[in-house]
Amino acid sequence: MCAPVAVIAAGVAAAGAIFGGLAANAQSRFQAKLADRNASIEREAAQQEIQNTKDAALDHYRKIGQMKGQQRARAAAAGVGVDFGTAADVVADTDMLGREDVGRIYSQGAQNVRGHDIAASNYKSQAGAARQAGTAALVSAGFDAGKSLLSGANQYSQMKRGS
Repeated sequence: MCAPVAVIAAGVAAAGAIFGGLAANAQSRFQAKLADRNASIEREAAQQEIQNTKDAALDHYRKIGQMKGQQRARAAAAGVGVDFGTAADVVADTDMLGREDVGRIYSQGAQNVRGHDIAASNYKSQAGAARQAGTAALVSAGFDAGKSLLSGANQYSQMKRGS
């Protein structure tokens, strides 16, 4: 192989290594942006879940109020007071069961929010890993390009000594 071909080959190999590193870095940056966007969507979903939970609890409290109103109306129509006795127990039980139901609504909402928080955290970790991979690709490309250039220079030097 003549000396200029060795130099050209080393240059092409170095350029290929750099181009490959740049392409890998661009891909990693894209993946990081996508993961950041997914994390943002998960955080928005968590906020929406919080609001949905509050709305569901409020709706349930309203239903409890309606039910207690119906119980009071029925008791009054039957000529029974709801301040003591069985009628009072029924209203108290309605309150207790309603509070338990609302507790379950909030518990389920909290679990859903936790799931969104975990997903958002995972996406942020993916974004960080993708950024690190992009940086590593650039560093690796730099070393590969340097290795190609040094190898080409060594080959050129050996050819010069041999001729």
